[in-house]
Amino acid sequence: MKKLYFALITRRDASALLIAVAVMGVYANSFGNGFHFDDRHSIVENHHLRTTANISAFFSQPEYFSRDPEKAMFRPLLLTTFALNYAWGQYEVFGYHLVNIVLHLLCALCAWGVLRHLDQPPCMSLLGALFFAVHPLASEPVNYISSRSELMAAAGVLGGLLCYLRGDDNGSWAWYGASAACLAAGVLSKSVALALPVWIALWAWERGNLERALRRLWPHALVALAYVLVVRTFLIKAVYSDPVRSVVEQVGTQVKALVYYAALLLAPFKLNIDHAFAVSGIDHPTVWLCALALGSLLLLIRGQERLGIAWMLVALLPTLVVPLNVLVNEHRLYLPLFGLVVALLGMRKLEKIPGLRLGAPLMLALLALTTWERNEVWRDEFALWSDAHGKNPTSARPLVYMGNAARAQGDPHAAENYYVKALVLEPDNPVVLANLANAYENMGRHGEAIDTFTEILTQWPEMTDVHYSLGRVLQGTGRVDGAAAQYRALPTTSPHRKLADNNLGTLFEQVGRVDSALFYYSRAVALKEAKDNYRRLFGRQLQQIRKWLDSGQLQQAEFAARVLVGADPEQRDARFLFAVSLYLQRRYGESLVANEELVRRHPRFAEGLLQLALAQEASGRLSDALSTYERLLQQTRQDEIIRIGEERLRALKERMP
Repeated sequence: MKKLYFALITRRDASALLIAVAVMGVYANSFGNGFHFDDRHSIVENHHLRTTANISAFFSQPEYFSRDPEKAMFRPLLLTTFALNYAWGQYEVFGYHLVNIVLHLLCALCAWGVLRHLDQPPCMSLLGALFFAVHPLASEPVNYISSRSELMAAAGVLGGLLCYLRGDDNGSWAWYGASAACLAAGVLSKSVALALPVWIALWAWERGNLERALRRLWPHALVALAYVLVVRTFLIKAVYSDPVRSVVEQVGTQVKALVYYAALLLAPFKLNIDHAFAVSGIDHPTVWLCALALGSLLLLIRGQERLGIAWMLVALLPTLVVPLNVLVNEHRLYLPLFGLVVALLGMRKLEKIPGLRLGAPLMLALLALTTWERNEVWRDEFALWSDAHGKNPTSARPLVYMGNAARAQGDPHAAENYYVKALVLEPDNPVVLANLANAYENMGRHGEAIDTFTEILTQWPEMTDVHYSLGRVLQGTGRVDGAAAQYRALPTTSPHRKLADNNLGTLFEQVGRVDSALFYYSRAVALKEAKDNYRRLFGRQLQQIRKWLDSGQLQQAEFAARVLVGADPEQRDARFLFAVSLYLQRRYGESLVANEELVRRHPRFAEGLLQLALAQEASGRLSDALSTYERLLQQTRQDEIIRIGEERLRALKERMP
């Protein structure tokens, strides 16, 4: 039986299983790693992801990408996976990491499938796929949940390339259509997937059948054109209207970056979330040396090596052309890593190198061990940024994040120490100063916090979010007017706008301004805290109105009910109590109008119908009252309401001629 079982397992099955075991094994220690930096605004604090009802909106509302509207991006398929993750386990990190690891496994299997079409021996194709699977440069997109976009885009490219190659094998247009579908899925996750049609064209050119390939790429061209038209506003802003650096600086910096990336790919043993890398113009000597090295490499390579290098450059092209805030980033190398695999396997007679059978497993083991250790660094924010600070001690950014992590762990004194060290490196950094002021607030040193926030707003008025922080400290120290002024100064586009509105609601509630409190709570109702505050205050006011009615304080009841009706015209009980307060003051005409509006909005509200009939009767509109009582008795099933309605109807009929 065992012999039969093993006979059914082909070499191909065993290879696929080995790749799966390698991926799951090397990332087995990453399932508990936490959320990190951009995960906060794009996942944890992004309320758009908390319902699958928004999935259709992801395809039309780029601002749903983040908590902050100004960070809008068109990545609807990525957001869909995050929304499904939240529906599955909310913010339990296991599910998010499981999806990332499965996506990496899918990419590794697709990479293996493509390599098998490159006329490589099966053992070399497997070696290349395993190299891709366990390489440490994959650790950032796998561990950093927001970098799922990189994994999904790569899956689109590698899956699309594999489908196209299978189409070439059997001439089936179904495979070409599947390839175009993979491209669509990829670009709906990240623009780097646009590399696919260029990769196919380069493959065809290297094989001498470019013309035939171009005839088969028209579905890909339509997908790419549609995507570019959708995101054209973002592209124009990033490249032309509002770039983060000049063209000269971008070219010089990215020429250096290519050599830097090559070093990371070939020797991935000093990985860092914050690399020490500076902007350079094209006149810098280092840039010319890097350009010379790259040119020489392109002249020397041939065949499959050249194809792999070309694929790497194309995969990096979006970040080479579009100026981004972060100069170099490891997750950008995920797709180029496959190009490196292709180039290495293209080296002449690589499989005949002495000692390869022993050396290859040792190399893979070393890469896997490095990846395992790198996973540990991604355990939490403090571990990640401590590692970054150790490798790049001249950068203030890791110190700021270490301080933020210390504050989150309830240690503002340690946070202050990190922020002060960051200020030594960058004395005029307003972000560091703002975080230091937050630490002062946490330690109860409110005067220092207020002075620091005020200094920031004086020197850097564009730091408008500081208005919220200053308002929060002023509110905590009882300076209500100053806090309200700071909250109102916050722009409507600020990510803290709803928090400020909720706090304004609290301020007005404390001074008895119920109307203003409800107004600001309603503006921030997207926040759970604000929604709870609104419901609590509204419910408390309804109870108070009922007490005033019972005790005969009718004018107070009328005023409070009028406020609630103004705050929420659809709220049934508020309108009912408003109508009752007018009725008890014998203002029957006004009560009748209020009751008619109540019944119009809530036609099956039994108490409202009864009160309307009473107001009609008191106003002398007896026939209308008769009709309303009859309507009430037809609709309601409440015994007490039926008893009162029948008594009033019987008495009314006796009065009528």
